[in-house]
Amino acid sequence: MSIDVSSNSSSGYYNVEEQRLKNYRNQLAHQHELELDSIQKNYDHDLQKLNQTKLFEIDNLKNAYDVKISEEAESLDKRLQDVRGENEKRVETERQIGEDELKKLKQANRLRIDEYKRNGELQIESIRKQIQAEEDSRREQARRSARHERGE
Repeated sequence: MSIDVSSNSSSGYYNVEEQRLKNYRNQLAHQHELELDSIQKNYDHDLQKLNQTKLFEIDNLKNAYDVKISEEAESLDKRLQDVRGENEKRVETERQIGEDELKKLKQANRLRIDEYKRNGELQIESIRKQIQAEEDSRREQARRSARHERGE
């Protein structure tokens, strides 16, 4: 009987030891699960922070590009205004030159017309004098003829 007792006591010892090892294993498994949960939470938290940081950086880049584009747009707008101003000055200068040339042409044409008028008037005056001279000559001739007929 002693074999049975020792066998029973060793079997009980093994059962207790097995139970203790199972408990230890369960404890380790539970501890590992807790550690995994903690690591997963830290990972999720770090990933969320990284995403937020990247989104913030993207927003900053967008804002920087918007500012740069806005600055370039302002620069181009200023350049456009400068070009428009220069073009308006050129157009005004060309218009003024055109008006000056037109005035010169009008003046030259007026002078030419006045010259034609003077020449025309001189020709008319010359023709009048010729006609007057011819009339005077005819009258004189008619008087002579009339005197001659009267016998004078």
